[in-house]
Formats: sequence, C-alpha cells, structure tokens
Amino acid sequence: MAPRQGLCSLECKMKTLIFFGATGNLFTQKIFPALSSLFYHYEIRDLALIALGRRFSKEGDYRRFLQKIHQREEKELLERVFYLPGDLENPEIPSKLSQLINKTGKEEAIFYLSLPPSLYNSALKTIEKTLSLSSPSTKKVALEKPFGSSEKDFEELEKALKKIFREEEIFYVDHYLGKATVQNLIILKAENLFIEKLLSRSFVKEVRIAVSEKEGVGERKKFYEETGAIKDVFQNHLLQLLTLLAIDIPPLCEEDRKECQRFLENVGQAKSHLLTEIQLPPPEAIYLGQYQNYQEEVENPHSQIETLVYLPLYISSERWQGVPFRMLTGKRMAERESFLEVVFHSHFPEDNLLRIEIQPEERIDLLIRVKTPGMGLYSSPTRLNFTYSGSFGANTPEAYEKIIYDLLAGDRTLFPDSTFIRHAWQIVDRLASIIHKERIKPHLYPVDTLTPGDFWSSPPQITISRKTSHDYRE
Repeated sequence: MAPRQGLCSLECKMKTLIFFGATGNLFTQKIFPALSSLFYHYEIRDLALIALGRRFSKEGDYRRFLQKIHQREEKELLERVFYLPGDLENPEIPSKLSQLINKTGKEEAIFYLSLPPSLYNSALKTIEKTLSLSSPSTKKVALEKPFGSSEKDFEELEKALKKIFREEEIFYVDHYLGKATVQNLIILKAENLFIEKLLSRSFVKEVRIAVSEKEGVGERKKFYEETGAIKDVFQNHLLQLLTLLAIDIPPLCEEDRKECQRFLENVGQAKSHLLTEIQLPPPEAIYLGQYQNYQEEVENPHSQIETLVYLPLYISSERWQGVPFRMLTGKRMAERESFLEVVFHSHFPEDNLLRIEIQPEERIDLLIRVKTPGMGLYSSPTRLNFTYSGSFGANTPEAYEKIIYDLLAGDRTLFPDSTFIRHAWQIVDRLASIIHKERIKPHLYPVDTLTPGDFWSSPPQITISRKTSHDYRE
C-alpha cells in the first residue's frame, strides 16, 4: 500500500462538512464510506460532519443508523458526526446550523448538496442565511448532478450560487470523473502517442459508449420523474466520456505545477469546445425506452419518462467527421456495465477493438489478431488486457474517495466547469426539442433482457403490452 497521506500535508485546518440529504442512499452508501476510508486509511482527521435530515429526531439515533448500515466500529468518526433534524423551510435551521459550525470550528465550511435539483434553491437560501450568522474563513459548496434541468435552469442555479460563492468555491460533482479508468483516458492518450493518433476517423469506424444499469429507480421515484435517463446520465456521464475520448490532447505535464495547471486547463477548454461541435442525428435515429412496470413503480400511470435512451452523435471536426458515437444508457437491463468501445476498421468480420471498461471491473482490453498454433499462416482474435486489480492490487481509491479528497484539498481538476455544463445542456435542450416536436414516445421494454449489444446495429424491435413481456423479439 502507498504511504498514508493526511490532508495536513496539503493544508492543515479544521474542515466542517455540512451534508444536505444526509439520510439518503447516496450519502449512506457512497459518501459516508468514502469519508470513513479517508479518515482511517488516509489519516485525514481534521474533519467534523454536520448531517441535515428529516428521518431522525435525535443525534444518537442517526449515529446508530450509520453504524448499523456499515456494521463496523467507527466510533472515532461517529463522534465527529452532528445531526440536525428539520425541514429546509424551517426558519430555525440557519441559526442552529451556524451554532454547530461555530462549535466544530470556523476555519472551513464545506456545504454538500446531496439533494434532488428541485431542492437546490431552498438549500442555497438556508446556506446564505447560515453564512450571515457564521463566517468561516473559507467556504465551498459541492452539488450532485444533474445541475438544473435545462440551460436556462442551470443559468439560474449558477446565478444563485454566485450570490454566495466565487467560481473557485463551486464544485460540480460528477462521480464518474473520480473513477480510475475514466481518469486513465487522459493518461492513455497523453502518454501514448500511437493511441492518440489512432483515435481519429482514419482508423476508427465507430465509437460505442454505454452505461447499462440492472437496477430500477428504487427509492429515487420523485427524482427520476423529474429527470429521466437523458438528464440523469446522458447529459453528464456519457458526454463526459465522449469528450475525454474525442478531444485533441497534448503530452502530459511534467512535475512543474504551473505546467500541470496549464495542461489541465487546456483539457477542460478542449472538452467544452468539443461539445459545440456535436451534431444530433435525425429524429428516426433517436430511440427512447421505458421498462415494464415503471409506471406502477413510480405510481404514475401516465408517465412518459424515458428510462433508456439510445442515439448516435456526430462531431463536425476534421478528426472525427462521419464517425458515429453510439450513446446508450438504460435501467433494468440484463447486466450492470459501463464502457467505451472504439471499433477500428478491419480486414476481417471481427473488428479490432479497444474496450475501456469502467464497471463492473476497471480494465482495458485490446482485441487484435494473432497467429494460431500450427504450420499454416492462420489467425484468430485474442485480447491483450490490463486490469487495475491485477497490475496494482486493490489500492485504487473508490470514485467518491477521490472526489471528496479533491474537494477537501480544493482541487477542481475532476469537477466539470460551468462552461462544459452549459454546453452540455444546450445539447440536451436541442434533443428535448426534437423529441417534443416529433412526438417521440418511449417504447416499452421487458426488464432484465436488453444488453448494449442489442443496439449497436439497430434498436431492437419490441412489441410488448403493459401486462406481459412474452412478445419480445429482435
């Protein structure tokens, strides 16, 4: 294991993290385990946590709730957790919150919004009142995607944020950017010149990017009815992966910090610019789906929210002209998997393929042809592969560990900036306009059946009633 590095090696002062939505699934299943790992394994100890929620009325009950979920001794960390019950509309919350911030230390306050976007405005009003009563020397805010519901909505959100925080104090969280394999896209291109040169229309036939989820909406019913697959995954995860793969990227920086900063700024600018070159397909190439029983699950018999979207995108640049980027995300599919596949031109029916898998395993595979054993010159496809666990052991930080570590350190490298988010919403707004104008409705699809491979040639033809899934065919 690499030597433990506490955050004091970066900047040693007490940090108070204030979590809105601290009884929700995201905080309990992802964020709190990441904080625990940073606290115990990386020795980042100058922390206090303030949790806001409505589920419990007493602090002790909340601490026992966290301990029961994770079923391990975390006494030292739990003693630093303070719970504040109440609704965001409660006028007493800012005063109580400011008192807790003063109690834990006023050096740095980090507000983390793990909430549906519809509650952001209420949360920001609470934060603004809280900061008027308590003035920490440093403040930050982190928000979970989606950031609004349209470009106009995002601009209003950004305006509300900048009433309270400076640009460098705002951290837009897309946890996919914390995954090692996603970060490796930068290294793979910047440090391997031949791969950077291969990734162009001269060699690439098509690109496939998929986020396939086996689970349904679960406890996120209200959130998903406000959002849908396009705004939940396409607008952020898929477009982030597309830009990281498709941008022109310079050689990686050396150890000089200023040079590194210029490199990262160039990458960010290139990603934002590439979004302006994206072209949407004709309406007939846009496929929406809704899994069977979704309407019953969300208790809305008239819901037209899409739980699956597939469409090809094109980039109007010399490098990528004519190459389709096939984008897919869906819930209640056959497998849980996320990946990018670069399909190269080939002399054979089996394509040469570069596959970058994000989940269930972080790995990179290159499908090539090699000579088969024997006297003749015959070939067959085989895979050259790399896995993080195989090469480096089990020491790769989880995505939220990296995200929260960078948030504490004030490093915005892995956080999308407002320009990228605005351009991404412009794409989604154009897509929504086409869907509305052409009256594209989601097809009903059976659960636990479809795979991304069903879509790469053409979307499957599905004929299914609301009550049965027996009539399914491709």
